[in-house]
Amino acid sequence: MTADLETEQKIMAAARRVFLAQGFDGARIRQIADEAGVNLALVNYYFTSKEDLFKRIYLETFHTFLGRLAQLLNEATPLEVKIWKIVDRYTDFLLDNPKLPAFVLSQQRPETNDLYENLEIRSLLESSSFHRQLVDEAAQGRIRPIAPLQVLMTIVGCIVFPVMAQPLVASLGALDDAGYRQFMEDRKLFVPDMIMAYLKNV
Repeated sequence: MTADLETEQKIMAAARRVFLAQGFDGARIRQIADEAGVNLALVNYYFTSKEDLFKRIYLETFHTFLGRLAQLLNEATPLEVKIWKIVDRYTDFLLDNPKLPAFVLSQQRPETNDLYENLEIRSLLESSSFHRQLVDEAAQGRIRPIAPLQVLMTIVGCIVFPVMAQPLVASLGALDDAGYRQFMEDRKLFVPDMIMAYLKNV
């Protein structure tokens, strides 16, 4: 690894920590430089502005957030197994990266609409095997007809909200850390069962 690439990656890693903790408005370039252990001039050398650095971090983080889900949507498994695996694996992924969903969802800026278009997010869902399975199963009368986006948003919402709202969930349930973790483990069974019960009620 060249010294230039190593320095750039060090700045990116520091920026990721700062942006995820404080968001775009709260972050300062000097703070990122201090976090990376470099001088301010080096940050400005590698990145033209805070906006440029933020865009790089946001795009990378969004790819991480969406990429894991895309992989699960296209696994070659039956629909019911796939829904269970999405809930199980994505729950673990977000519990291991609890700041990620809040960052992706709360840091949207005017340019992110263009970002979504460039990433072709809609085609990602519409071309997925998950989408085809829902359409085919409904056509054969095995599940009720429903827009695949409704199913996906229900799954994601059921996972993301308890992660983003952990303090609230813990308070409502009088849960310590172990209790919260068990609550999320229980949801790995509850959420797929709930969704399949609705889909199969034809």
